[in-house]
Amino acid sequence: MYYEEKLDNGLLLSSIRDERDIERYAAFNSEFNNANEGINSDLLIRRFPGATYDDYLFIEDTHTGQVVATICLIPWQFSFEGIAQRAAQLELVLSHPKYRRQGLVKILIKRFKQMVIECQYDLSFIWGIPYYYRQYGYAYCIEGSTFESLPTWRIPDALDCETGAYKLRKAVLEDVPVLTEIYHNAMQSLQFYTLRSQEHWKYLLEWAKFPVQVVEDQRTRHAAGYIGLGKQTYNTSVQIFESGITNQEVGFAVLRALKAEVGGEIQVSWPQNSTLARLARSLGSVTLPGGQWLLHIPDPAGFLAKIGPAFEQRLAASDCKDLTEDLTINLFRQAFRLRFKSGKLVGVDAMGFVDSSMGADGGDLCIPPEAFVRLLLGYRGLDELRDAWPDIVLKAKSRHMVDVLFPKIASYFTPTYNYFG
Repeated sequence: MYYEEKLDNGLLLSSIRDERDIERYAAFNSEFNNANEGINSDLLIRRFPGATYDDYLFIEDTHTGQVVATICLIPWQFSFEGIAQRAAQLELVLSHPKYRRQGLVKILIKRFKQMVIECQYDLSFIWGIPYYYRQYGYAYCIEGSTFESLPTWRIPDALDCETGAYKLRKAVLEDVPVLTEIYHNAMQSLQFYTLRSQEHWKYLLEWAKFPVQVVEDQRTRHAAGYIGLGKQTYNTSVQIFESGITNQEVGFAVLRALKAEVGGEIQVSWPQNSTLARLARSLGSVTLPGGQWLLHIPDPAGFLAKIGPAFEQRLAASDCKDLTEDLTINLFRQAFRLRFKSGKLVGVDAMGFVDSSMGADGGDLCIPPEAFVRLLLGYRGLDELRDAWPDIVLKAKSRHMVDVLFPKIASYFTPTYNYFG
């Protein structure tokens, strides 16, 4: 539904209404970010699966008709321990240089967070300016943009019997079904990852010009995997920014094929436990840390209830399988009670503020919100979190239960959408 809000000084916040607004929105991002982002924003609005005009917000100066700030919500689906999660990506955050320091981005993000709640998203995320988005309740949580840098001289040459078994070719739209299947299979080593439908794959190939190379088995003429291949730099390095390979033989074939073209290094994207990244490490690669995604959970009680099946599976696989007990988690300004009966999560209660000051019983686990997001999503364990958050307080009797319910898990996000043309 179209949204409009009058601001001070003749400024107007609204969602996109028509073709003219799309053109103005894209032109603004092109001029004050770069031309690629202008194309990117135009494609997202018109073509991205599930996108609506309501997801794209901008502020204009009604005195001049000029767009002065933008923001958008990109809809995604994640899988957390096999449980589908609706995720909203915060993107295209940009303000006109002459209109900065007026709180326009703050106003836009406030509306974005309202949209997340209204549309019942389970979480939101962004890859953003260092530190900046913490002020809006986002917490660094999941690895991203991390690579293994492998010198090509470390890649062993193929035996004569191995030569020519696999070839790389450019992906076409007819490959969408098999690419969807390969991606799904490749993600099974993770417990928290981005889902990708056939519609997303079609968008990437047809509109975003995603540079995908299919690895084809020459003996069967079937696809054995794929790689997203970045541009070479002075013919000395190449970047594999995504891979769908689950077989070591195929992985070796890909690395050898690239070695024949590149004289320097091959950068292989994570997930850390993907076949290609593990293969690169086995050959002596060096890890190039990239950063972390920032996440925000708008409704912690709702999220905890939704992942109840994951809690129950963890209990069933432990010595707490018949657990009948309450667990109170206190985030210092709000607390939540998880109620278990015979190993089943029967309820999650939002308790509001619960006093955790000296002498008070604040609950089983008192933990800062940012640290809890990391614990809840399986990114870090309690002992690791305590290094940065020594104010974590845990009752001794609850330690084992917390460890069982909140284990570390394998995760990595690949919410690819940007224009590669």
